[in-house]
Amino acid sequence: MKLRPKAHDEIAADLKKIIPLALNNTSEIVAQCVKLASAGTMTHLGEWFAQTVDRTKYVAPIFNIQLGIVAKQLGVDYIEEEGIGYDCIVESHKVENKLSLGTKSPHAFATGNNHSKTKVDLVFCTKLVYNDNNGFSEIHASLVDLSQRTLPLITRWRDEQKKDKNGEVKNNNGFSTLEVAKHDAHIVTPVFGGTRPAVKFTYPTYVPFN
Repeated sequence: MKLRPKAHDEIAADLKKIIPLALNNTSEIVAQCVKLASAGTMTHLGEWFAQTVDRTKYVAPIFNIQLGIVAKQLGVDYIEEEGIGYDCIVESHKVENKLSLGTKSPHAFATGNNHSKTKVDLVFCTKLVYNDNNGFSEIHASLVDLSQRTLPLITRWRDEQKKDKNGEVKNNNGFSTLEVAKHDAHIVTPVFGGTRPAVKFTYPTYVPFN
């Protein structure tokens, strides 16, 4: 088994400092946006977007911006810099941010569009259980370093594209899930929550938030 790079623990420590306030800020901003956009007729994001994927697309960019703002406030070495294949630089390492709402794919560490899969090996995964107060009741956050994997046929981004009745791909908007093999658990550095082994995969585990 490969040893986890020491830098990952430093990055995880930085993220642990900024995530709570960034999430609380995100909750407040989402509540304000919902109220403004609906002229006061709606109170939470679930009324606006019925599908979890739509809520995720709305929340993710707000959360990413707040991570950068909070990092500056707290003096954390986190630079928000949306480049090709990454979203930020933490402790001099390029990192791709992936946020997911819900627990539809419990074994996946992240979910993303096929056309926007990460291009760097270090992925900051945040999985949240959303509640109807525009907040988050549970969280899993971790760093996944694909450069450290030993089973690349299992530990990888798995594509899922929608097909028609003839088996033809309907569009290019399928989803990819980041899966980690049971024997590649060492590539995961937990920030909030942890991991548990299953038959084939390593599963993320959650902890209460707020």
